[in-house]
Amino acid sequence: MMRHVLVYLLIVTSWCTLQAQTVYEDFEGGSAKISWATFNGLTYEGPVANPSKDAVNGSDFVGKFSNDGVSDFCFGLGTMPTPADLSTNNLMKIKIWAPYAPTRALFKFEGGGAAIEQFIDITEAEKWVEYSVDFSKAAGTAHTKVLLAFHPFTTPTAGTFYFDDIRGLEAKDVFETFETGNEMGWKAFDGTLEAPIDNPAPNRVNSTAKVGKYTKSGAHAYSLLLAERTTPFDMSVLNQFKLQVHASAPTQVLLKLEGDGPAVEKIANIGLANAWQEYTFDFSDVAAAKHLRKAIIFFDPGVETSADVYHFDNLYAVSKGACAGATVIDGMVDDFECNRNATYVNGWDSLTVIANPGPDAVNGSTKVGKFVDQLGEPWNGLLWDYQNPINLETKNQLNIKIWSSKATRVLAKLEGGASAANEVWIDIEETNKWVQYTVDFSSQALASHKKVILFFNAGNEPEVGDVYYVDDISWGIKTIDDIETFENGAVLPWEPLDQQELIHGKFAVIDNPDATGVNTSTKVGKYTKGVSAFSTLAAVAPWFD
Repeated sequence: MMRHVLVYLLIVTSWCTLQAQTVYEDFEGGSAKISWATFNGLTYEGPVANPSKDAVNGSDFVGKFSNDGVSDFCFGLGTMPTPADLSTNNLMKIKIWAPYAPTRALFKFEGGGAAIEQFIDITEAEKWVEYSVDFSKAAGTAHTKVLLAFHPFTTPTAGTFYFDDIRGLEAKDVFETFETGNEMGWKAFDGTLEAPIDNPAPNRVNSTAKVGKYTKSGAHAYSLLLAERTTPFDMSVLNQFKLQVHASAPTQVLLKLEGDGPAVEKIANIGLANAWQEYTFDFSDVAAAKHLRKAIIFFDPGVETSADVYHFDNLYAVSKGACAGATVIDGMVDDFECNRNATYVNGWDSLTVIANPGPDAVNGSTKVGKFVDQLGEPWNGLLWDYQNPINLETKNQLNIKIWSSKATRVLAKLEGGASAANEVWIDIEETNKWVQYTVDFSSQALASHKKVILFFNAGNEPEVGDVYYVDDISWGIKTIDDIETFENGAVLPWEPLDQQELIHGKFAVIDNPDATGVNTSTKVGKYTKGVSAFSTLAAVAPWFD
């Protein structure tokens, strides 16, 4: 009986290991999994004996592509036995042995939806190197073909390339969970580390059993935690580092990566105290780095007297996915897609990202924010914290798109700095559609505020089902609108003073008598003075009263 149980456990263990990745080609067992066809002078052989076994690739068998040196696009097109499942395992890996470098490889999946391709920069010659490619944008496809080309679209050069272990993995690299101990070997330099300990306050962000706990000494501004790996972080694709933190006070956290070369660091604001939150550190600007082996965490950096307690957990890296190559929008606070720069405090647990419930000309975004107004909380707000004073000198117009099912008011408020709080009301008059609103905070251009809060249906008791959709929260520059152009007649009520034409003259809108110079407008205003030496033309705008 024990023997059967052991066999069963081995089978289960093997199955789980296989499920962690999808192997498309490894040439093991003396045969190829992919059926390759060659084009434009390419020669394919496989499996062949590995010409250079090493620590990166110790396999017995590999594939071999030979370019003829005549065509600038020798390529192989392989047919997979079953469609590729990229729903989860969409971080593609391939090992390449190149006869020369630098050069490139073209790696492409097609035949089952929109094709996806990426160029791989081959940086090292005559050695096995494993490269990573992010195919997460093709998660909903079912491709049956794989295209592979070496040294494409450049001066033809003959050469033999070897490749192996084409596989798909989940686009996630987990470094620390504390579930099996201090897995990265964290050490505290000043301050006290306890790891692992029981999670003091599980919530929807972090419900795991074990975490790490760090207490600053209160004696040094940059006390730190350090962990060192034996191999460098693979920054090529998985360069969005995530860290979950439970802090005893609002502050900042700095994550620094070091190695035998330039270090890199990123900082995140901690706005919410006494609750787990996840913070993102974007290291995509060092995707080419291959030397970073150390991770250093600074809590409350630069504050010498801090002796606060910080729990931390689940350090991992993911890809930018669909946001790879996305345009960084200047002034954007949160577009709920790829420009997410807000550190939410109050209302964070009432806000979720969902599909746009009604795309239209005002807002065609794919994703938006959904804010649920909580029953019994008439002043339930959505607050984000900058930790430092907001620069409002030029960008002092808070823009926001809102979809509301009810006519109401929203209160926008600046607070948290050295200046007195400032409030501006937004009237929500149009319902069940996206409307662009702008809150004018230009009066606060020189003020000191660290926080912004929005109160939906402010001061009123929420009703069951009160939901507000928001999007494209951003800071912009105040624009100057033309008060009067005369292009469609006069907007303002221009007239001689007291309507006395004889004394104060006449006004009319006419064709521009000279549209070739400084003023190319079609229409202009014409004023003919009256008999008075103080002939006066006046216009009183109703909204200026």
